[in-house]
Amino acid sequence: MSVSEKNGVTVNSIVQHDDCTKSTDEGAPLLPRKEKYKTYRRRWFVLGVFSMACFLQAAIWNTWGPITQSAEVVFGWEDSQIGMLANWGNIAYIFTVFPACYFMDTKGLRISFTACTAMMLIGTGVRCITTNPKYATWLMNLCAILNGIAGTVPFAGPALVANTWFPPQQRTTATAVSSVFNYGGVAMAFVIGPQLVSAPKYNYNNETRNISVSDRYLKLPISLETETQSPKNVSNTTQVLINFTHVREDIVYLMYYECAAAGLIFLCSLFMPSKPPTPPSVSASTARVEYRKALMTISRNRALWLIALAYALPAGVYGVWGAVIDVILKPVGIGQNEVGWIGFYSIMAGCVSGLAIGRFSDLFMRHMKLFLLVMFAMAGGSFVWFTLMCVDVIPLSTAQVYISNIVGGMSLNGAIPLFYELGAESAFPVSEGVVGGFLTWLNNLCGVMFLFMLQIPNIGTSWMNWTLVGSVAMGLVFLFVFPERYTRTDIDIYVDKAETGHPETTVTARHTVYQNP
Repeated sequence: MSVSEKNGVTVNSIVQHDDCTKSTDEGAPLLPRKEKYKTYRRRWFVLGVFSMACFLQAAIWNTWGPITQSAEVVFGWEDSQIGMLANWGNIAYIFTVFPACYFMDTKGLRISFTACTAMMLIGTGVRCITTNPKYATWLMNLCAILNGIAGTVPFAGPALVANTWFPPQQRTTATAVSSVFNYGGVAMAFVIGPQLVSAPKYNYNNETRNISVSDRYLKLPISLETETQSPKNVSNTTQVLINFTHVREDIVYLMYYECAAAGLIFLCSLFMPSKPPTPPSVSASTARVEYRKALMTISRNRALWLIALAYALPAGVYGVWGAVIDVILKPVGIGQNEVGWIGFYSIMAGCVSGLAIGRFSDLFMRHMKLFLLVMFAMAGGSFVWFTLMCVDVIPLSTAQVYISNIVGGMSLNGAIPLFYELGAESAFPVSEGVVGGFLTWLNNLCGVMFLFMLQIPNIGTSWMNWTLVGSVAMGLVFLFVFPERYTRTDIDIYVDKAETGHPETTVTARHTVYQNP
């Protein structure tokens, strides 16, 4: 009997367990008893620790964007340096995510996760050594690289944690929780940074002096010597920073707080189990494709590429666009503190919508593509609105900036958990960790290309907004042609019907055949 032939998967029965008999007798019980699949309360502890690591890693990554103006006066940086601090994390992630996925696949979730939290602790620790700009700049860049490597498991692993510990009816919700904590960390950085670090304050000294005829002969070009010889008053305005020491101390304390939080997460990770004694579902107990074969399977899976590009283009661009939104809004006169609240509310709106959409997807299975299309359409409209304000086509107001960013963030970030789940469904039985690594690798690759554009001299900021709009439009195109399928869910639902004695379910053998497109 076929579960879903249109999905390219033929399932004749439950995946064989070690304790199942190998008899092919039709009269023998072919399915394990219901109690063979079990959930544990400790799954909430695992999800909590994993989510907090996601939160902190993202907050560290977004340390400098919300306090751009303060960091630039303390360390003598420019906008391009702020962009590169975010970019180093993405670059490090791109080069290390696949080795990290292999480590997860062979050594398990606990060891891989603990190694990442240790690296996060080391990275935040080196930033606390000095604030001398000559050395601090190198240490900040080193921390960005280590934090990028530390993000491999937290960023790639939400679907793996959900499938390992949670039953099918809670799986998308669990993925949503850890995913939105990642973006919640970015959001809280927009609030914590500006609240803990003072903005630069200046005194403006006006100096007026009389320039005599002889002074003018010395200082003016020869072509102007024939002008009137009467004395002239010249006024100079000098900008003086009055709270440099206070700003520098605030940044130091921020570094200390993030290092202490990383130490706490590392300690908690030491007590996190790798997997439950008994799997929570059939798909969780299914043997997965070996790592190298999994990579080959991914490279040939057209459906996975479509959903990955639909996710990576807009999410990758939006992630780094949000990290430098202070740079984008500075030319239109919106200050650092205001930008922090705009970033906070927009990302938190995405966190709330991600949890809500994740729960709806668990209650109304097999409708994820529809949810994504609606959310992307809303995101595209919001970012077009914001872009037109920034180029003065629409009169700019603070209220409109808030609304357009909140709706855009709610729509785009809220869609992230569904992409993790659809990717896992499309690639099954490839491990969720490997699929998550592939999705986030593409995500970071798009982010790196975006941030590298900041290194072009005098490039301005308007291109950033139009790039974001274009990435959402491309994501919509890929979503439209994506062939929606639920291979993993079909197996879980099918076996659940068989176990409950549903009259429409017949089990004929003990073997599962997977046929990837």
